[in-house]
Amino acid sequence: MQPNKSSFNHKKASFPKETDEGKIYIDGEQIICTSQNSYHNCKVNINDIQYAYVVINSKAEAMLFLFDHHQNYLPTFYKGFKKVYTELSSLLNFNDEVFFEHVWNKEVLKKEIWRKQHPASYEILESSYDDYDKGFEIQSADKVFISWDASYNDLKHHPLIYLEKSPYDQTLLKFKYPVRLGNILLKDLSAYFDNKRSDIAILDYFTHCIDDKNSDASYYDLKKQLQKDFSLENQKLNYEREDQNNFTFQVKGISFSLVYTYDSQWQFNGGYTSLSIRNQREYPELLNDTAYENKMEITAYLPFSEDLNLTSNYKRDVRVKRRPPNILGEKSSIIWTDEKNGVIGFADKNYSQIFKNEEIAYFKIQNILPAKGAGGAYLEIVLKETKQSLTVLSGKCHVFDKYKKMLAKLTKLDVNSAPEFYDC
Repeated sequence: MQPNKSSFNHKKASFPKETDEGKIYIDGEQIICTSQNSYHNCKVNINDIQYAYVVINSKAEAMLFLFDHHQNYLPTFYKGFKKVYTELSSLLNFNDEVFFEHVWNKEVLKKEIWRKQHPASYEILESSYDDYDKGFEIQSADKVFISWDASYNDLKHHPLIYLEKSPYDQTLLKFKYPVRLGNILLKDLSAYFDNKRSDIAILDYFTHCIDDKNSDASYYDLKKQLQKDFSLENQKLNYEREDQNNFTFQVKGISFSLVYTYDSQWQFNGGYTSLSIRNQREYPELLNDTAYENKMEITAYLPFSEDLNLTSNYKRDVRVKRRPPNILGEKSSIIWTDEKNGVIGFADKNYSQIFKNEEIAYFKIQNILPAKGAGGAYLEIVLKETKQSLTVLSGKCHVFDKYKKMLAKLTKLDVNSAPEFYDC
């Protein structure tokens, strides 16, 4: 319970002595913190503050920690701290007794002094739906069921959906109405909507499930319902520790993960259960590239005797396709040129990528020497337009060195060697 402000006298409160190491002040609806070493430089949006703590770090320095979707540590000894704290405390009703009880401690600690209270964001329904494997239902007047296989393209212009930016500048898909997930009503389901390819099913949905006390009761409510709804073999308790709880449920390639985080050395109590829904299904039809395979014509090629790898993440990279069936040699990795179609192709045992000749400025070989890590070698292309480097094949350290001249001759492009460094 927060103390009564009328009973606490800030004028008599003992604040740490302020120094010239930095300064803190309020400008409009932001708190500005600047310092000589810039380590604690930040801008805190007052209206977005979710919780506040008094923190003593390993140097025995007292901090006011504010979370506005970003972590901000405000040193209590910076110029202007007393004024800023007093104004904030009056505005938000901080627990001043807890703050001043601990601000002089010399041992590492964190104590909550305020938390924004949010209304409940989910509801356990008295129903018996068994459609977790199929998708979810938008609770509009005319209810609309959305399949887990619905793609980004399918939903981008859906009339019951809109897009917005997250505090971390991610594009999010949001729903105009609550959605029903099995026997749970979710008031704020979202999806990450910045995948590089848009013709595949949405890969990640998420929401913050908040109970009416903003506590870990949300975790146990959801866990209880999902344990009831899922067969035992589709449940997995990953861990329930002092710092965090994690439970996973799976059905037909869809994974539902519950995570609740408590105060610990590195983390802060979130006040909600993170419900993440991940689509782990395979869509092999997206690996087919018959349009190119039917017209491909290999002009020349460079096979590799070593075991190499090409990225297999076709769900996020539209360029990744299956290895064309008409490439000779089922086991060897290969680079080929196709002058008829103006492309250069790359393939390992299972996957391939092709690039237009005019896209590529030059090749780069990056060797990472073994150290604490295993090291490795990466053959990269540097794109003309963006100057971006993309890895096309990878293998053991120095594996590409002996092919450098052959690759240059094959592609008629420069092949550069980047400075080596250790895998630390």
